[in-house]
Amino acid sequence: MSKRVTHTALGVTPLIAMLGVAAALAGQAASTDGLLACEFRAGAANGMTTIEGIVHATDAVEGSYRLSVGGGGGAGSVRINQAGAFYATPDAPATLGQVMLDSGGTYDARLEVSGAGSTVICEELIGGRI
Repeated sequence: MSKRVTHTALGVTPLIAMLGVAAALAGQAASTDGLLACEFRAGAANGMTTIEGIVHATDAVEGSYRLSVGGGGGAGSVRINQAGAFYATPDAPATLGQVMLDSGGTYDARLEVSGAGSTVICEELIGGRI
């Protein structure tokens, strides 16, 4: 599994250090800028690969996200784009989209999360056995 994680802070310098956010686990890519942190949770359900985008926040924050998943396997190729608004707090991370795909495929996932003047981007290649 290949991981590429990038992040940028736009406008406001983060004032709060990222505390209490779970560390990235095997099979997950995470990115943080101090206020926001994003990650992927990949798993398997009913013979399918599941991918969720998750955002954690050190303070209450509203924002927007874009989730993009592309790739494929034996059943063909797929390109899924999801976007919307979110609200997250330190006690309540937000799930930012969920997709279920062919379990035999390899997928390039990208999550861009913006809120309170900050943007974080998570990218991960997900495939093989999950």
